[in-house]
Amino acid sequence: MKNILTKWLWMPLALILVVSIMVPVIAQDLLILEKKINITANNERLDQFLKRLSQEAGCIFSYSPSAIDVTKNVSGVFSNQPLREVLENVFTGEVEIKQKGVYVILSPKPSPNNEVVVSGYVVDENTGKGIRNVTVYDPITLKSSNTDEFGFFELTVKNPSLDEIKLVINKKDYSDTLVVKNKKNPFQKILLKTSEVDFGEVGKAVAKPMKDFWFWTKNSVGFTNLENVSDTIHRNFQMSLLPFVGTNRKLSGNVVNDYSLNILGGFSGGTNKLELGGWFNLNKGNVQFVQMAGLFNQVGGSVKGVQVAGLANGSLGNVEAVQMAGLINFTTGNVNGVQMAGLLNIATKEVEGVQMAGLANYSHRNLEGTQISGLLNVGRNIRGTQIGLINYADSIKGVPIGLISFVRKGYHQVEVGADEVLPINISLKTGTRSFYNMIFAGVRPEMADSTTWAFGYGVGTSPRLGKKLFLNLEVSSSQLIKGNVEALNLVNKAYVGLEYQIVKGFGIYLGPSLNWRVYDSSFTRHPDLFTYSNPPIRNENSLPTNNISSQLWIGGRAGLRFF
Repeated sequence: MKNILTKWLWMPLALILVVSIMVPVIAQDLLILEKKINITANNERLDQFLKRLSQEAGCIFSYSPSAIDVTKNVSGVFSNQPLREVLENVFTGEVEIKQKGVYVILSPKPSPNNEVVVSGYVVDENTGKGIRNVTVYDPITLKSSNTDEFGFFELTVKNPSLDEIKLVINKKDYSDTLVVKNKKNPFQKILLKTSEVDFGEVGKAVAKPMKDFWFWTKNSVGFTNLENVSDTIHRNFQMSLLPFVGTNRKLSGNVVNDYSLNILGGFSGGTNKLELGGWFNLNKGNVQFVQMAGLFNQVGGSVKGVQVAGLANGSLGNVEAVQMAGLINFTTGNVNGVQMAGLLNIATKEVEGVQMAGLANYSHRNLEGTQISGLLNVGRNIRGTQIGLINYADSIKGVPIGLISFVRKGYHQVEVGADEVLPINISLKTGTRSFYNMIFAGVRPEMADSTTWAFGYGVGTSPRLGKKLFLNLEVSSSQLIKGNVEALNLVNKAYVGLEYQIVKGFGIYLGPSLNWRVYDSSFTRHPDLFTYSNPPIRNENSLPTNNISSQLWIGGRAGLRFF
C-alpha cells in the first residue's frame, strides 16, 4: 500500500518536472528566427559567415553547398535584427527559410510562375518594435494577411502585374501605407507612422455598435481588418458561405458590392443594388435597393428601398424604405416609409409614414402618419392617427382610436354626477377632445343585503362651441347589477350635452340621453331600474328566443368635471 501511494505522489511531480524542462526548450525553438542578432561581416565567405551566425543565434543551418553558392562574400552590419531579416538580406530573397526545431533549413526558391510569396516585418517607426495584427492585403485580389506578435507577415500574391507587387498596409491608429515591392526581392521592412488625432472625427467614432454586434469576431482576422482598414473597396458581385468565407475573403467588411449573394450569411461594407441571404445579411455601411434574408438583416448605415426578413430587420441609420419582418423592425435613425412587423416596430427617432405591428409600435420622437397595432402604440409628438387597444402619446394632432388612449398633453377629466338610474357616477375620460375614452362606475346607496352598482365603458367627442362652452357627444354601455354579475343587464346610452368651464380645471355639465336596456328576462333577481326617478318606458320588446328583452326611455345626466 505504501509503494502504491508513493507511486501516485511521484507521478505529478515527475510530470511537472518534464513540463518545466520542455516548455523553455519548445519556446526557444519557436523563437529562433525571431532572435535578435548583432553581427558584422566584411567580404567574408558565406559559409564562414553562416558558421558564426549559427553560434550567435544558437541554431544549426542545414543547406546543400551544391544548391547555394557558399563561396560568395558577405558584407554588412546587422544590429538588433531578427535572424530571419538577416538571412533575407544576405540571400536577397532568393532562399526559402524554414525552421524545424533548432535547425534552420535553407533552400533555393523555385522560379515564380503565377504567384509570388511576399513577406516582411511591419515595425513602429518610432520604437523600432514589430506591430502585431497589422492588415496587409493585395488590393487586386483582396488576399490578406495579418502580422504575428513579432510584426512578421507572409502573403501569397497570384498573377502579379509586371514586375511590381502593390500591398496596402493598414493598422488602427497608424497612417495607411501603400508599398510597392519588386518581385525579385519580395522581402521588406515596412515602417508605420502613428497617425495624428483628428479631433473632428473623435465624436463620430465614440460608438461602433455594428462592431459590437459581432462580438464573436473580436479575436478574428475579419474584425482586425475592419479595425485597421479605412478604405472602401468596390466590387460588382460577391458570394459568400459565411462572414469572411467568400470571394471578398477576410476583407469583406470593407467591400461595397452591387450584388451580393450569401448562401448562409455574409458580412460586407454595403450593398448598392441587391443582397440575398439564406439566413442573414450583415452590412457595415448603407444598403439600397433590395435586401432579403430568411432570418434577419442588420445594417450599420442607412437603408433605402425594401428590406425583408423572416424574423428581424435592424438599421443603425435612416430608413427610407419598406421594412417587413416576421417579428421585429428596429432602427436608430429616422424612418420615412413603412414598418410592418408581426410583433414589434421600434424607431428611436423621427417617423414619417406608417407603423403596423401585431403587438406594439414605438416611436421615440415625432411621428407624422399612422400607428396601427393589436395591443399598444407609443409615440411622442404625433400628427396623425393611432389605432390600437392602448395608445399613448405626449401630444397628438389627430385621433387616437382604442380601448384606452392617454395623451399627456391631451384631454383628461374626472367626472362626478348622477343620472336617472344611479345617483352617484364617477367617470375617467382620457384622450383628446376630438376622440376620448371613458371608464366609469356608479352606485346606488341603499339599505339592502346587496348594493346596486354598475360599471362600463364608452367613447366620445367634445367640440368647442365658445370660449368656455363645449358640446359632448358620447355613447356608452354599462352592466347594471346587484351584488355579483349573474345575468345580462346592459344599459346602452347615447348622450348629447353641454359643458361649461367655470374656471380652468373645473366645469359643470348636463344634457339628455337616449337609453336602451338589453337584459335576460328569465333572470328574476335584476335590481330595480329606477328608485328615485320614474321616466316613462317608451318602448318594450321581447325576443321569442334566448329570453332577451329590451326597454327604451329618455333620461338625462348632470354633474361636475375636474381637470
